[in-house]
Amino acid sequence: MNALLRDPRAQRLIAANLASSVGSGVTIIAVPWLLVNRPGGSQLYGWATALTTLAIFLFAPYYGAWVDRHSRKTMLLLGEVFGATATLTLALTGLVRGEYATWQLVTVYFCGMFYYTLHFPAKFAFVQQIFAREHYQSLTSTMEIQGQTAAMLAGGLASLLIDHVSLTTILLIDASTYFVSFALQSGIPYAPTHRTEESRAAAPGAWQAVGEAWAWLRERPALSTFLLCSFVPFLCIMVGNYLYPIYVSHTLHASPAVYGRGEMVFAAGAIAAGLLVPQLTARHSHARTTVALAVVFTLGLALIFTWPRIGPFYAAMLLQGLGNAGVRVARNVIVLETVPNALMGRVHVFFLVFERSLRTLLILLMTALVDARGAPFCFGLLLLVNLAAFAGLWRTRAAAEPAPAAPAH
Repeated sequence: MNALLRDPRAQRLIAANLASSVGSGVTIIAVPWLLVNRPGGSQLYGWATALTTLAIFLFAPYYGAWVDRHSRKTMLLLGEVFGATATLTLALTGLVRGEYATWQLVTVYFCGMFYYTLHFPAKFAFVQQIFAREHYQSLTSTMEIQGQTAAMLAGGLASLLIDHVSLTTILLIDASTYFVSFALQSGIPYAPTHRTEESRAAAPGAWQAVGEAWAWLRERPALSTFLLCSFVPFLCIMVGNYLYPIYVSHTLHASPAVYGRGEMVFAAGAIAAGLLVPQLTARHSHARTTVALAVVFTLGLALIFTWPRIGPFYAAMLLQGLGNAGVRVARNVIVLETVPNALMGRVHVFFLVFERSLRTLLILLMTALVDARGAPFCFGLLLLVNLAAFAGLWRTRAAAEPAPAAPAH
């Protein structure tokens, strides 16, 4: 770990992620709160979330193919350029108008979510390409701690800023963090070793590329099921991001400070996961750790469903942060160790397409139900989805275990 943290490449990558995560995190927390507290905001936010997810679903296959054809560093930097340009443009538009129309809030939210789509597949493939296999566990844990520290800072800043600072100021801060992230990552040495003449000549089309990823996964059905099911806690968090501001505002009848503190508690749980997972996987396998922390996440969902009070809400966010981040760190190491780098962009995007498809359906369902049945009922439905995924994890956990070493002769 110490050797990794002394590596200038890791230092730059972690610092860049910290910068952009804080800025974009504040925006992603602030905008939904502003939306759901406008007339008809819950429904509008639901439709905006669903349409954003659908747009990303249609774009993702093309982006996955591009990531595997081009320099991963270039794609990473283009994501920062998009984030900075879109956010700065929207901030200046709001400054000139003196207010933000609902369509502008929806656009800000869309751009923030789209940035994450550009960022993570490229970063995942980039990290796998420039770091040695023995650093995967340390790096994924460190980046999870860093990312969730940023989320904690974002939650704290958002709870302070929402009621006291204009959205223009928040967006200008966000835009500046993208510029900082771009400057830090542009200095990381990189060689696109996956771009051979043969690979460029045989580059598949976008949906064909997703088909190739599916073919690789289909040859490993139990492992694929395990990995797909391990994305469900993250899926529940993404759908929960639609429900949390509604839950706090309409069910708990609490202030934005409670919402922001909930995000901070969630991040604290995730930071704990980043610290605990290396210790757990040193004693147990990544597969067993994934299953155990999926149980923790399920307990968090059950608590938020059954006990709608502010104290239990914080406890539920802590358990969900710990469980979701722990599952993600352990799963990411399994993916890095099993998926060939030449396929990484496409396989990662296949997972993204799966998750976004199910997310779109769930958000549309929640949008139709949340006003009539309430946010706790919607969390109960998420609990059922998560329990079904946990059953899949449990049944296929052996496929994610490391292959036994060949006996010595």
